[in-house]
Amino acid sequence: MPMAQLAFSHHSTQPLLLLPSVFILLFVGCTQPDNDDDDGPPLPEVELYDFDESAPWFPCPEADSFPEEATVVSVFEQAEQSFGGENLRQIEGIGDFPTGGSWAQVGMWFELECPPGGECDHWDRSGSVQLVLNPESEPEAQEHLEVLRHVTPYRRGMCQFVDVTPLASLLQGAKTFRSWIDTWVGPGHSDGDGWRTTVRFVLYPGSSAETAEVQNVWGRRSITVGQLAEGETVDDQIEPVVFRVPEDSERTFAHLTTTGHSFGNSGNCAEFCEMQHNLLINGQSTSWSGWRDDCDQNPVSPQAGTWEYPRNGWCPGAVAMGGLLDITEHVTPGADNSLDLEILLSNGYEYDNVSPVDLLPYTYVSLKLYSW
Repeated sequence: MPMAQLAFSHHSTQPLLLLPSVFILLFVGCTQPDNDDDDGPPLPEVELYDFDESAPWFPCPEADSFPEEATVVSVFEQAEQSFGGENLRQIEGIGDFPTGGSWAQVGMWFELECPPGGECDHWDRSGSVQLVLNPESEPEAQEHLEVLRHVTPYRRGMCQFVDVTPLASLLQGAKTFRSWIDTWVGPGHSDGDGWRTTVRFVLYPGSSAETAEVQNVWGRRSITVGQLAEGETVDDQIEPVVFRVPEDSERTFAHLTTTGHSFGNSGNCAEFCEMQHNLLINGQSTSWSGWRDDCDQNPVSPQAGTWEYPRNGWCPGAVAMGGLLDITEHVTPGADNSLDLEILLSNGYEYDNVSPVDLLPYTYVSLKLYSW
């Protein structure tokens, strides 16, 4: 996989590449076979999209600017998301992807619009688009892989186009997706009527850049921070994970996405305080902050509210891309490896929330393993 396609921009204490908030991904590099077939028809040469150029805000291009050779798969088209007479905080859609073909790049179009004749939600809400890996299972047994994390703008729409090429191997045939927005308003509410959500995938043909294997470690999950009583700490909430990468793996990366939420607690955590996320691989630590001090530069503006303030891993009206951490030297290919996560204050000390409010501070985290 061309590593330039894995670039997302954020701050870290370690060297990292740029990727598409909080979730952890592990990218495991293996020798990838040449997908060009000398005996078959040549693959079309298509100009790929420059995601690096559009970072860190990833605004949508013109809808008619994609090459005619690209395949566009729609999952949601202006689907209502609201809470009122009907609970549409989470909705489900199907994407019908080609079962064959070779894709050099896969982009994801994510758009929020105000409801027709109404207002967008007045508040910044957490949101997530997830792929259901086993939709045939009972709901409590279903496994979710987070494809995109975002936070809605205050009172206006947004549109971002991001690189999801590492997930190409999963995007074959009919796939079930869920879009969740933590909204509590609906038609006629004084704080807005909700949202209309559009999700499309754009598949660019060419020599395959897809990963050979994707392991979903954690979907989007909530971790409470600042509670130090027995049974309530971050360590108590996270069970260490044992994973393997193929014996011929050449490189391993961790894609960590974190977003901190709630304020008014000690230090205004976890939204307005900078925190440190230590990914522990076989006991060796690689750190990621994710702090966004550029929210006032967001082109999705002007907004209402406090959209210009720096935040812990996100900005209102933006996708949360996370960071791609190189952990190659910490991993032993072909053997069991352990993975754990620490969430601390930016100074490296454990956070003690001595003045809690009703909504305790929490961090959303996701983690995937990619092998090629």
